[in-house]
Amino acid sequence: MSIEVSEEIIRNFHLFWDNYPAPVMLVHKSRNIIAANKIGQEIGCPVGGRCVDIGEKKHHASCKANRALQERTGVRDVAYVEHLGQVVDGYWIPLAGVEDVYVHFGNDITEWAAERLVPKKEECSGTDCGSCSAA
Repeated sequence: MSIEVSEEIIRNFHLFWDNYPAPVMLVHKSRNIIAANKIGQEIGCPVGGRCVDIGEKKHHASCKANRALQERTGVRDVAYVEHLGQVVDGYWIPLAGVEDVYVHFGNDITEWAAERLVPKKEECSGTDCGSCSAA
């Protein structure tokens, strides 16, 4: 699939996002990744590939891209992401003046998240594992 996005948009994406301390992607509504910042590239966000093909399908169940594109406004979702073990503050932000393209990123806010967002770890009885001093 050929997606037309100007070089200026891609250049500006990198100008604004390359030094951001979390992965950031510029994505088409088809879920094709147009660009990824430095960290995104380092962790394997496949430019030219599809973001929904990263990991398991169930990991994308809470995606807000369609809502953001329909409403033409940024959408935020804060949730515990089990496969990452993190509370993620996620964003889907449509580009102003550009149809069908949005910026997507999420920040790990586990350290600052309300306790109600983080599932309780099962208490160790000391008899079922060898990972604590009670064993």
